[in-house]
Amino acid sequence: MKNLNNIFCLVMMCFFLCLGCKQITKSVDETFHPNDSLVKKYDQEKGLRENGGYKGDTKTSTTTTLQQQQEKTIVINGDTVNTPEIQEKAKDLFHDIELLKQKQTPANSKEIQKRVNEFLKEMNLPQTGAKNIDAEKPAIKARKGILRAAELESAEEKLRKLPKYRNKEIVVYESVHFYEDGSINLSLQHPENPKYVDAYQYKDGSWSEQKPVLARNIERRTFPLSKINFAAAQKVIQIYNEKAAEIEGAKPTTTAYISIWDNGMRWFPSSINGSRERYDLQFNNNGTLKSFRQE
Repeated sequence: MKNLNNIFCLVMMCFFLCLGCKQITKSVDETFHPNDSLVKKYDQEKGLRENGGYKGDTKTSTTTTLQQQQEKTIVINGDTVNTPEIQEKAKDLFHDIELLKQKQTPANSKEIQKRVNEFLKEMNLPQTGAKNIDAEKPAIKARKGILRAAELESAEEKLRKLPKYRNKEIVVYESVHFYEDGSINLSLQHPENPKYVDAYQYKDGSWSEQKPVLARNIERRTFPLSKINFAAAQKVIQIYNEKAAEIEGAKPTTTAYISIWDNGMRWFPSSINGSRERYDLQFNNNGTLKSFRQE
């Protein structure tokens, strides 16, 4: 907004410059290009006869013509601009800005900036502020989104090939979480000491090092990886969002997870909350819809 104020001040200066261009042009010309010198030069080129005679009416006519031309034009960045024209364009600019200010929309400042830059471009003046306004906007980090089915299958295969678990049965503890940034969090029962559990995270194509977990009720909260399909997470999210789109006020989901209890597993989210209704969903282990009913 600071940049916009500066540009607005610049335009105001241009506008007043237009209104007073007669006096300003005259002063500038008298300082840097004196009329006497111009007339003298003109007389030297046009006012002298071949025999050296002088025509007085030529000086009067020349002086009047130069003053009239100076009063009607102004030079901007080397280009001669007609002063009535710049006055009219400045008038249109302020009219457009006033209309934009009355709209009071989120894009109001941007539209005013655009209109000012159009005016500056027409007047051959440097455009400012647009880059600075964009630079002031907070950076928005793009979300990668949950992994595609093929990527989920690859993550599952890499988990099976971890040195500690290679050629051994892998048992998942408590839950598996699939996040919208493409990461996967889970915990595995230690292959040699069943009383131990280690946590792992899959991110950027690889599994992290193990981290010890303080586990409880291990016997009731474990489930074999061989009965879990990571790619099914895509199905769960797709089905959930299709159902949510049919329910007033319901919001879509970007994540899914598996909860493990009593040697069984269940996919979540398992309910859709609308503004007027609530529905319960249940999924099969492979991610297909098992049941859908209103509560």
